[in-house]
Amino acid sequence: MFAPALNVTLRILAFRAGPQDFPYDARLNRPILLLAILANVLVFAQVLPMLASVAMAAALVFGLVLVTRSLLRTRDLLNRYEQTINALLATTAVLTFLLVPLFTQVAPVLREIAQDPKLLENPEKLQLPGGVSFLMNLLNVWNLAVTAAIFRQAANIPFWGGILVALVAAFVVLMLVAFSGSLASALTGGA
Repeated sequence: MFAPALNVTLRILAFRAGPQDFPYDARLNRPILLLAILANVLVFAQVLPMLASVAMAAALVFGLVLVTRSLLRTRDLLNRYEQTINALLATTAVLTFLLVPLFTQVAPVLREIAQDPKLLENPEKLQLPGGVSFLMNLLNVWNLAVTAAIFRQAANIPFWGGILVALVAAFVVLMLVAFSGSLASALTGGA
């Protein structure tokens, strides 16, 4: 059950397959959803409290679900939803897991900035590892390109349409993540 899903996930990441190739198996839904949430919690928890990290990771996944359902419903292709969301979540989870060790090297600097925002006035004092930042940006661009390819194929839209939908999805996800993080922080008193 998991081996074919992993195989297709890697092929999608290499732009050699699409969401239509993802195994249609309802037993994959929950594990893929939980893996996507876990991957994001591992990133967020390096700089945020656990409750905020879980809330933000869940909001990220919810944002992808929301955009995917909306797009496919608008295009009258809701029958493609399960494979599309699983492909999105699986590929995002893999790239996020790759991001975790890189983010570990950047997290101490981010925690320093959070404690003393005046550090941003003197960027030369901030020692962000250049190669790590480049690799993180590369993974983020790769994620955006894969997301655009998945949306393009799932919704039968042109190349630029896929990029536009991926950018809209990124914006929606960003807003939901920021809102959920603020809400979780307010509920816990900023702890």
